Amino acid sequence: MQKLTTDTLFYYFSRFLVRLALPIYLRKLCVSNFDKLPKGAPLLLASNHPDSFFDAVVIGSVLEQPIHTLTRGDVFRKKAAAFWLRQINLIPVFRGSEGRQYVKNHDVTAQESHDALKQGDAVVVFSEGICVNEWRLRPLGKGTARMAYKIWYGDDALQSMKVIPTGLNYENFHGPGKRVLLNFGEAIAADDIETSPLEYEKWLREFNDILDRKMNAEILTIPADLPKAEQQRQLNAFFDKCATPKAKSNPLLGALGWIGRVIHLPLYSFFEKKAAKLTARSVFYDSVLFGMLLYLYPVIVALLSIIVAVFAGWQIGLGLFVGLPLLAWVGSKY
Repeated sequence: MQKLTTDTLFYYFSRFLVRLALPIYLRKLCVSNFDKLPKGAPLLLASNHPDSFFDAVVIGSVLEQPIHTLTRGDVFRKKAAAFWLRQINLIPVFRGSEGRQYVKNHDVTAQESHDALKQGDAVVVFSEGICVNEWRLRPLGKGTARMAYKIWYGDDALQSMKVIPTGLNYENFHGPGKRVLLNFGEAIAADDIETSPLEYEKWLREFNDILDRKMNAEILTIPADLPKAEQQRQLNAFFDKCATPKAKSNPLLGALGWIGRVIHLPLYSFFEKKAAKLTARSVFYDSVLFGMLLYLYPVIVALLSIIVAVFAGWQIGLGLFVGLPLLAWVGSKY
């Protein structure tokens, strides 16, 4: 596990906030096969990548061990951004097409991932190599296979490392109130690859074939050319396994949910417009919107509660501090 330092404190603080905020932002998060994850083994989670940085947020929220996420290198070019991204354990990955000056960083990326696995943390790699808001698995690059090979057969090899095919399935990709189904597939071990490690390229192809098959088993596939009505029908059928309570089932909670949504509507609308402007509603929209709410909503609630406490008493201020997030939670569920 990571040693507790000033750097890691921000990571743990962020994870604490995520675990409080995600049940409010999502209508429901359903996790499948979490109990089948290998215990005590280094884990390389090979995931699809349909919703940008938000994918890592969802995966990291359910794991006990810290996660380190391989992330496109261009977002690290600004020093301020790089500093904060590093605080939440993001590891930059630069492509050769981004310039020769970044090629030397490939070994650094591999070493950081290896070090994280050695200390018992998990590493998340998005095996498609690109983020697109869609319901299907894109063709896999060779990056995950090369990483697994290096960890299993390179210097200071970790033969105990397991690759976990991971499927992220979203009801939609824009904003709160959606259901998410996170599926963990059957682990891949080094001896599952029959090809000799000496036949490098053939070994990579076999690894990718196995990973592709096991990832597809965990991911919803809906052709993009289907009519919207048929897409929605398939989504509804898929997410039947991730059922949510109905407002009619509890009129009191339904009424409280309505009040919570009305109270939070002006604040949410403000952040929604900011996120839309910053991202042009691209694949980064969900990540930016959730990030702003994650860090700024608690500050706003705290300041508002202090102001109310000064003028109306600490009991009312404390009630507001606890009551507003609870109303937001009920509003997201009913």
